[in-house]
Amino acid sequence: MPRNRPGALRAAQQRTPGWLREPGRIRRLSPSTSAAIRHVEHESGLYEIFPGVTAVALGRCRSFFRLPGRTLYPGLADRPCRGCSLDDVTHARDVPADILAALPPRLQTEPGRLIARIDAELLRRTLPDPRAPGCPWRREASWRMRLYDGVVDPPRRRRRQRVNPGSSAGGSPGRG
Repeated sequence: MPRNRPGALRAAQQRTPGWLREPGRIRRLSPSTSAAIRHVEHESGLYEIFPGVTAVALGRCRSFFRLPGRTLYPGLADRPCRGCSLDDVTHARDVPADILAALPPRLQTEPGRLIARIDAELLRRTLPDPRAPGCPWRREASWRMRLYDGVVDPPRRRRRQRVNPGSSAGGSPGRG
């Protein structure tokens, strides 16, 4: 029986990492950026980030913008699991931003432009929520402060301070 060469044995042991074996590239991103994103997804310890989540999140944003109508209302996710939470387009927008923060600086420009287009489209096609918690002048939270579909939250009324009937205008009620 012929003997295997040492180089052939080492080549058989060296396997391609899983994040490189996954086929395909993320739509509208270059192959090198897609490979870097797949690597970040594979190595991330965050619960919301798993292999393939960036492509799913960007696809969710694209399908949201394809809906008919001039004004769109984001919907809340039915379940809080990590795959179902992408039904909320604002959460689907957060996922590429988390991936972007983990990428090396030279690979951040291409996904950064894509996220900027998503932000511009969200601001253009959704309505601002005047009752949203947070600061409306902070740019990083602007996509979260939009009117949601089916969320009814009446505006809070300010309570007027009641004046005690026994008190006089000039003094306190306990003094005589």
